[in-house]
Order: sequence, then structure tokens, then C-alpha cells
Amino acid sequence: MKNKLLYLLSFLVITFAAHGQTQQGKKGFLSFDGAQIHTLSDPGLQRFKMAWASDDSETQVDSQTLYGNQPSLFIQSSQGKGVKVQFHFSNRDIVGKTVVFSGKYKCVQARNAKVRFAIGLDTFLNTFENESTEVECNGDQDWKSFSVEMPLTRTSFFFFRLMTLGDMKLWLSDCQVLIDGQSLDILVDPSAEVDKDTEFMRDSRVALTEPIQQVMENLVVLGKVWGFLKYYHPQVVIGNYNWDFELFRVLPEIARAQNKEERNRALSKWIDKYGEITETEDYTVKDSTQYHRFAYLQWLEDPMLFDTDLSEKLVKIKNAKRNGVLNYYLPPLAWKEEVEFRREKVYPGISWKDQGFRLLTLYRLWNAVEYGFPYVNLTDHPWSTLLEKYLPEFYNPVSGSELYLSIQKLLAEINDSHGTYELPVKGSRMRGLPLGITLTADGNYAVESTHLKEIDRGAVIKAVNDKSVQELIEEFRPIIASSNENTLKRDVARRMFLTKEEEETVTVKEGKRTSKRKVHTQVYTMPEAVGRKMPEEYELDSKDIIYINVAQISVERLNELMSGRINSKGLILDMRQYPQLYTKDILEKYLYPKPVPYMWFSMNSKKYPGNYFLDIKGNVGPKENPDYFKGKIAILVNEGTQSFGELSSIAYRAAPRSAVIGTQTAGANGHIGYFFLPYGIKINYTMAGAFYPNWGMNQRVGVKIDIPVVQTVEDVKYGEDAWIKKAIEYILDER
Repeated sequence: MKNKLLYLLSFLVITFAAHGQTQQGKKGFLSFDGAQIHTLSDPGLQRFKMAWASDDSETQVDSQTLYGNQPSLFIQSSQGKGVKVQFHFSNRDIVGKTVVFSGKYKCVQARNAKVRFAIGLDTFLNTFENESTEVECNGDQDWKSFSVEMPLTRTSFFFFRLMTLGDMKLWLSDCQVLIDGQSLDILVDPSAEVDKDTEFMRDSRVALTEPIQQVMENLVVLGKVWGFLKYYHPQVVIGNYNWDFELFRVLPEIARAQNKEERNRALSKWIDKYGEITETEDYTVKDSTQYHRFAYLQWLEDPMLFDTDLSEKLVKIKNAKRNGVLNYYLPPLAWKEEVEFRREKVYPGISWKDQGFRLLTLYRLWNAVEYGFPYVNLTDHPWSTLLEKYLPEFYNPVSGSELYLSIQKLLAEINDSHGTYELPVKGSRMRGLPLGITLTADGNYAVESTHLKEIDRGAVIKAVNDKSVQELIEEFRPIIASSNENTLKRDVARRMFLTKEEEETVTVKEGKRTSKRKVHTQVYTMPEAVGRKMPEEYELDSKDIIYINVAQISVERLNELMSGRINSKGLILDMRQYPQLYTKDILEKYLYPKPVPYMWFSMNSKKYPGNYFLDIKGNVGPKENPDYFKGKIAILVNEGTQSFGELSSIAYRAAPRSAVIGTQTAGANGHIGYFFLPYGIKINYTMAGAFYPNWGMNQRVGVKIDIPVVQTVEDVKYGEDAWIKKAIEYILDER
């Protein structure tokens, strides 16, 4: 078992690039220092998650005209040609009540000119909201202030704009954005203090004694306290300390404490090092229906762990006033690399033998999930117990491979099919067999597509190299972060033939006969799922049924089908592969008579990490659409339907006369995020929650099935698509 898993560790890794810095300088969020001014008409502008742009190519940075030692933006405006300048910023997880755009401007040779300063919010609810203020400019005017404020709706993009009208030369500088009074400049350069601390970059210098019970108890408590302070102490939250290295400084003293009392004294002394808490905030949740998960912090007052004085100190930190824009170490949502740089250091050159870095790896992974995983309450094994369970494996592994295996095992405990593990170097290429495997209703692995003369379509895989299918499932179970049993079996099917050998023995059952086949392997590539009849073989056109494979259809073809056949009897949406991202937006204008709710989305609180609150109530559908599709809609799903495929399927189910047809989906829905571990390891996982309205569960259980599909081995053998057959039956049923 162990050899096969270690082979996989070398196969299932991919290289990831370090994230480059944004084109904006590090002098401030909207600084013109080093800024490139793009053209608004540039179709590639959106690839920049934050950027300045103008519709006038003569708009440029002026390094001679300064405000507060900062360069300005020069804009030449004329009576017949106004100029538009804007800064756009991709926002995924900034929340607040108000947003303010402010700055300084000066003008020269102005004649009855005007400047409008504006904020635009491109919201998640398919609306655009804006607010503006207008100033008049005449003659020569030295630096003046402007400010625009508006309520902050959850957005996908911020736009900060100015528009000119009339003759003048205009300079813009010292632009800032405030969310609830806190500057977004902190996102660009939150703190230089972390990077100044380089003491342990090459070696933690931690070497602990044999793992006696007291040492292990001390390390479990330290891991929890270290993680709590990482996300809750106001000085750590804003990045004033390199929290990895602070661990190495205190770790030996805490580890060698002889008893709880000595440990408490050491912890209390350590906490005092970071200053007294002088400001607190009321974090009382007034409406629990707006939350689906609460941070579990009752352990801070556990008398079995802490004395009264230490508990009071920890509780005061829990209630401390924290920055609401930035939580330095809390993983940001993906797609924000240009704004929130990767803050967790990866230490790629550290040896696996360094005990301090091994413990740091355990603590960082466990606490990232504890405070930043929306579904931590759904794990098979209580997450609170796993720090203690895995500590021995990180304390003293016998090899680097064993350490990496322990990391993968702990990650798998999140039971989230988004959970993946990436190393910074490629492993050797594995070999495999060109077989496409599908799951049948009775739990068999049946060959759906084959390029081997030794194994036919419809054959049932019983064993590989004398390991039964069930043995293989149990072998892989500890290292696959599967949301449910169906996705575990799906992922095992993709791995069961992986090997470094040039030949494998496969036991297959065909009909009533079971036999072994020796088969030559080849360099592995993911086999294509082919073998079923094509949809057109079911004469869908003659039945007046539209078929759309959301993974393959083009924008043009999708619009052509829906607009040209809007009165068809039925529509089949095949969601069994990951959809093109545009399909949901396009289908939205055809399937719904009016907006309908379909999902609730949750977000982690920066001020109180681990509290996941209702962020967006998602609606789908245009405002008014009397010409919507009125036929029946069959939504086909299986274990290949995951993430955006599940979200889209739930959205389509909100359309009239629709039904979800199929088998259990992956049960991994919600925005994917990531964080980094030492040794250059990248961890992907579900970071934001996605639910049916009123917190109906989708994670782990999958999309709600209206009409189950029962695929048999005979279906697979003869290429029958049981999903399409069931969809036709549903659509043609007059009821």
C-alpha cells in the first residue's frame, strides 16, 4: 500500500509559479508611482486585477508635478473632448458598510471646466451601482481635495473614476480608498516588519526531546494557541510579526514545560510580549440565521488547559478590535494574487529533517482549516481531534516521503473534493492503462472506453495486480480528500492503474466469466470518456428536444439553439463534465420568466475568523422575460458534476418545469481558495460556502436528485446512455 501511495506523491504534483507583483507600485493602493496607464479600449485590460486606464492616449504619469512627494497623473482636456480615467480593482472578499474614494486635484488654464469623481460597483447581483460628485474648475487652482462616498454593496469589481468636461490641464494625486474608514493601502504593502525578520530562513534550530506524553500535550496546546493568536491578535493580524519565526522562538520553552502550571506561565509571558489589548469590540451575533458556521473558541476558557488569568488574557484577545480590511495571514480568495500577495512563506529549501519546520507545517495546515474552511463541521472525524492525532507523524517521521504522506492524509481529512496537494517540482511520469471507467448503480467499475485489445467495453474491473477493487479503495481512502463515497470511487478509478511498471495484471469479469489479463502499460494520460452512443443517435431532433453539452458548446451555437428553438418540447442540459464558464450567463436569459433565488453564499469574517456569514443571496434570471423557454428541462448530473457544474445545475433547477436527473454529484461547491505550506507545498480547498436557500446543504451530499438514474453493466457494454434515455422519458411524459 505504502509504495503505491508514495508513487502517487511523485505523480500527483504540479509546478506552480510564484505570483508576480502588480503593475501598481508599492507606495499605495492607487499610487501613480511606477504605474502603467492602459487604454480603456484595450480588450485585454480585464486581465489586470487592478489597473489605471484612460480613453485618451496622452494621459500620463507626471513625475515632476508632485503632491506629498508622490507623482501625479496628467490629463489634458479640451472643450470638444472630455477624458475618462478609471482604476478598476477585482474584489472577491472585501466587505463593509461604506466605501470612500478621495484624493487631490489641481488644474491650470481651466475655462468653465468640470470634473466628476465617481465610484462604480459591479455587484454580484448583476447590477451596477454608482455615486459621484462634481467640481468646477476655472483659471489656475492649486491642490484641492475631493471625496465620494457610497454604501458598499458586495462587488466583483470596484471602479474609481474621473470624467472631465471643458478646457483645462488637470493633475490627480494622493488617491485613496477607505472601507469603513480603513485604507485599502494596507492590502498593497501591509507591513514590512514580517520580511525584516529573517533569523530562521535556513534552519529553525528546534531539536526537541523524545516525544513523552507531557511534551506532546504541550505541543498540542501550543499549536492551538499559536493558531488562535495568528488570526486574532490585532498586532499579528496587521502583519507586525513573522509568526512562523515567533513560533520557533517560543517552541522549545513550551515543549519542555514539566506540567500545566509551568506551561501556562510560559504561554502568558509569551503573549505579554505582543502588548496589552487596549481596545475591544462587541462581536455578539445578533441574528444567528445569517451565519452557517461559528468559530469554536470555547476551549479558551477550558480549566483543563488554562488557569483563570491566562483564559482571561486569551478571551480579551478574542474580543480585541481588529482590522476589518486586512487579516494578514487569513488566506485570501483565489484570483486576487495581484492585490493580496502570497504572505505565507514556503521555505522551499528547508530539509524535511528540520523538526521546527515540520511542526510549523502541521500547525499551519490544521489552523488554516480550523479558521478558514467553511465546512469544518462536516468532516468525518472531528477536526478538533486531528491536531493531536497527527502530531506524532510530524514530530518524528522516518523519511521525507513519510512526511509528505502525512500532509496529504491530514488534508484528506477535510472531506472536500476541492482539496488538492501540489509540490513545487514535477515527479517522474507514471504509467497507466488507456481505459475509461464508469460507475454502475450496483457499485461496479465498468470499462466505458478502451484502447486495449485485451479488455473490452463493458468488462467489470475486479482487481489490479491481485488487489481487489475494494482493497484499492481502502488503500486510497486516506489520501483522497473526497466529499462523498461516489467521488472517492471516481477518483480511485483515475488512479487505480497508475504504476511505474511496464506491465499490469488486471482481473476482469465479462458476463459470468472472470479472468486475468496481462496488459502493457503506457505513459499515463487521462483517458477520454468515450464509448456511449452519441446524443443524436437518440433522434432528439425528431422528438423536438434540444441537447446541450455545457462543456463543449460555443457561445454562438448556444445562442443559436436557444433563440431558434425557444418553443421546443424539451431541453437536455448535460452537466456531467465541467461547464464552460459562459454557459450559465447565456442560458440565464432564456430559462427564467423572472429572477428567482437559487443559492446562498457565505464568507469568512476577517474580524472574527471562523464565523461564516451570509454574504450574497444569489438570484438567477432576467427582470422580465415573457418569452422564456416553456418546455421541460432535464439537467443531467453524475459524479463528474462538481463545483461550478453543481452551482449551475442548482441554478437551472430553479427554472420552471425542470428536473435534475442522474446520480450523486461531487459535493464540492463554493469558491476555491489556497494557502501555502513549508517545502513549497500549495493546498487548494473550498474557501467560501455555497448553499441552497436557507442553508440547505450541497457540500458533501451533492445536488438534489429528482429522478435517479440506474446505470447497469449492460448499459455500459452496449453504449447506452442511461441519462439521456431517462431525460427523454421525462420530457415526453405528458404529466
